[in-house]
Amino acid sequence: MRYVTLLFVLLATASVAGEYVVGYGDTLSDISVHYYGTWEKWVDILEANPDLRGAEYLVPGMVLHIPDITGATSESASTRYVTEIPEGAVLIRSSEPVLSRLQRETAGFISYSPLNPEGYILATNAEEEGVYRHLTALPGDLLELDFGADQGVEVGRVYHILRECEEVEDPDTGNRGHVIRVAGVCQVENTTPSTSIAKVRHGYLPIFEGDFIVPYQAAGDIHIRNEPGVDRGQLWVLGFRDPDRDCAYTYDVIYLSAGSSQGISPGDVFTAYTASEQVRDVDDQWVSTAEIPIADVVILTTEARSCAALIVSTRTADLIELGDKLYLSRSQVD
Repeated sequence: MRYVTLLFVLLATASVAGEYVVGYGDTLSDISVHYYGTWEKWVDILEANPDLRGAEYLVPGMVLHIPDITGATSESASTRYVTEIPEGAVLIRSSEPVLSRLQRETAGFISYSPLNPEGYILATNAEEEGVYRHLTALPGDLLELDFGADQGVEVGRVYHILRECEEVEDPDTGNRGHVIRVAGVCQVENTTPSTSIAKVRHGYLPIFEGDFIVPYQAAGDIHIRNEPGVDRGQLWVLGFRDPDRDCAYTYDVIYLSAGSSQGISPGDVFTAYTASEQVRDVDDQWVSTAEIPIADVVILTTEARSCAALIVSTRTADLIELGDKLYLSRSQVD
């Protein structure tokens, strides 16, 4: 009973002041909810960490000062908070990121122009000699990267691993691009002037030599706002996150043919419909059948001309297929 009481006291103290080590997928909004019970205090955390240039600059391993703001009021944008914590005390939360953030970080995207990666994977297994060489890498395996200390790489740096996959075409514009999938996350363990060794921390697909390496970017939270829909035209299904699928099920990620330049925002909800067909009516006239709703999807991430979406509910026994079209059901308009 003594240990349970002590743990409770420590957690209660930690809820108002201390230090926090940023994990994969963390956002200031999420950390604010953890400590203060509301996402709105993320600004206070940002102000208490002047070395953090903005909410989008969080990286795993970064230590944040958590301010004691009980009863505090924001006097100005430059308000600083003094945190009183035991010397050497560091708090690490072990809970996993919420599904929406993890889905956004692993969703992938469609690229209509060549990627500009920081580097590539030279070898999928860089362990000591004598270790069986696999053709792919899984979590816990070591990777050799083709860039190192001379390019500014530091031990502890975290990267996303991307793969360029099948070509797709936008039916409206004729633009051709490639599906880019997220294969995993790796973290640098040591460097040479021209190469680095990184460990696979998370794997979402088998990792191959030649896969792209780009800096890790944490996804932010999506705060759903139920606003009236606005007309943004129709979107088309261009591809699936799972390259072996020819249709998509609930909780699958799909790639669509419009993005931020068309006003699409994370959190927008679209409904997919079956294509209408030309049939003859009772008067022997050609008419179009109704478009039947198949499923609802929520936008996870956006590029300029494409986006990734999560299928969140199904309406019929039909499945979403390539070429299906979607219409806006609920938007994130201000």
